Amino acid sequence: MPTYHALGNHTEALQVDFDPSQISFKDIVNTFWRSHNPIGPARSSQYKSAIWYANQSQLDVIQSTVQPLIAKYERELTTEVQPLGIFYNAEDYHQKYSLQRFANLMQTFNAMYPKFQDFIDSTAAARLNGFAAGHGDKALFEEEKQSYGHELSELAAIVSATT
Repeated sequence: MPTYHALGNHTEALQVDFDPSQISFKDIVNTFWRSHNPIGPARSSQYKSAIWYANQSQLDVIQSTVQPLIAKYERELTTEVQPLGIFYNAEDYHQKYSLQRFANLMQTFNAMYPKFQDFIDSTAAARLNGFAAGHGDKALFEEEKQSYGHELSELAAIVSATT
């Protein structure tokens, strides 16, 4: 298994688990294209721009979005489109990195999620990590906080107040 200091021929990435009844794969792909520079040069294999697909229908969606981008930028994209292989989670200290900076909050998370994998898999913890990293605004936070559940809603208020 790769580690941060021994990546081998790996690329740092994130995997998005989603409910297709809530958001379409095409919406996720469009968000991906808006979130980075698809014509920027790759600094290395570790930090290259890539999008992976799990099946033919996902590849079809990705390919349908590439041509308009090529036309927009008037050049080929440097973002690689590749089949999904084995996905390795980052080491624990990289998980929800911004949220882990708050030792008092992590005590509560550790009590809520005795298995660290459950903390990693928590959508609410992922959203709070984003707020802890300075992404999102007060209005979005207020709109979402009730969906985190009572315990996490209280933690969310603390995260919001400290960021």
